Amino acid sequence: MGQQLFINSTDAEVRAALMDDGALIDLIIERRERASLVGNIYLGRVERLMKGMEAAFVNVGLSRSGFLGLDDGRRHTGDPATPVNEGETVMVQITKDAIDGKGVQLSRRVTLPGRYLVYAPNHDRVMVSRQIADEGERDRLTGLMVDIAVEGEGFILRTAAVGATADELQSDSEQLRETWLSIEQVRSSGKAPSCVHADLDPVLRVLRDYALDDIAAVHVDDGDAAEAAKKFCEKVMPGMAERVKLHNGRQQMFEQFGIEEEIERACVQRVDLISGGSLMIQTAEALTAIDVNSSRFDGASDLEQMAFRTNCEAASEAARQIRVRNISGLIVIDFIHMENDDNWERILDILEEVAGRDRNATRVLGVTEAGLVEITRRRRREPLLHTMTEICETCDGVGRIRSVDAVSIDILRALQREAHVTSPGELVLYAQRDVVNSLENGFGGLVDDIEDATGRTIVLRADEEYARDSYDIVVE
Repeated sequence: MGQQLFINSTDAEVRAALMDDGALIDLIIERRERASLVGNIYLGRVERLMKGMEAAFVNVGLSRSGFLGLDDGRRHTGDPATPVNEGETVMVQITKDAIDGKGVQLSRRVTLPGRYLVYAPNHDRVMVSRQIADEGERDRLTGLMVDIAVEGEGFILRTAAVGATADELQSDSEQLRETWLSIEQVRSSGKAPSCVHADLDPVLRVLRDYALDDIAAVHVDDGDAAEAAKKFCEKVMPGMAERVKLHNGRQQMFEQFGIEEEIERACVQRVDLISGGSLMIQTAEALTAIDVNSSRFDGASDLEQMAFRTNCEAASEAARQIRVRNISGLIVIDFIHMENDDNWERILDILEEVAGRDRNATRVLGVTEAGLVEITRRRRREPLLHTMTEICETCDGVGRIRSVDAVSIDILRALQREAHVTSPGELVLYAQRDVVNSLENGFGGLVDDIEDATGRTIVLRADEEYARDSYDIVVE
């Protein structure tokens, strides 16, 4: 089966799932109303300098000012002698979305991602992605780019560049240069705060970043999105265009391929292992703790062997869960105690092997004196738990429940499905009042769209007997 990319596109959100032999290895969920801004470039105005922090707060036109490290600015602007002053206009790029009430993180080191390359107009250096491990291929690609790059510009060769020809790299570099020239033209006439360059639509961004040459197929469940995907592939990655397939089955795509179940599994604390053990995943503000629990393991000859086999499975699954859940920052894993140093080395090797395939920079720091394995992972966007759940007020923040938006979007999918398969009549939804209010107000237009597209009348009825994430749809 190999790797396949599944893209579920609706007016409310875009979800993309990367599957490898039926296992979910990456998940991207973007609500259109608050899509990721990472990669967008702005003209901003410096509002306040924090000299003690070597940082500045920059107004880029968002609800909160962005955070700019001044050390980053001096290192990468190409004019290290130019100071940053309050009131000054600067061109910055968002490197991390606003998370937990904090503003976006900014950088003056502007980069533009392409199919094979990332263009760094002021960097003057050719680098290769760490995920390209073959030294011969790294040397070949570096040699090609040294001939293509001109003085004063830099490039980073992405994982997709493996096997790329000189003509393909040249074409990608020319497109990126053209984009940069258009940005500079907008910059010269623009006023702060304003956006001078926005990254691609979420569907096309997923294709650019995840549809590598070893992807067997790209499944899209929306006709317009599938057509846009094919046109994008024909222009940027011709070999991928024929692999884009429209899913038009009666069963919703994420349900048919078991992805919905995987998403639900990625929102609960306990993850069961095949061996009978389990992982307990708990995220606090400062770190995420993953506890490995053992169970009866008949295939082991002694306790050390049982611990080693369970830990091997737990290491692989923990690394997968970190990627799927988009867990970032400091991560601590408490494996089952082992005495053998070679066994610990194997556990670290498994973690590093799986982490090496992660697009987010991930480092396995090693085993502490307390026997805990520490990992750090770069934070760029909200973790899945924050997207799919919210703090539970009933338990004063001890636990979490599914967010109103997440439940509402699930119901929209269910209404669309039921409208096509149930007998004629009004579709009546019974749900909690908060959810009904959300569907009537925040998502009211999408409910109307379903009615128009299917010719069915949808009636929303609030019932306080229902829990947040429970609902019924009946035909009357």
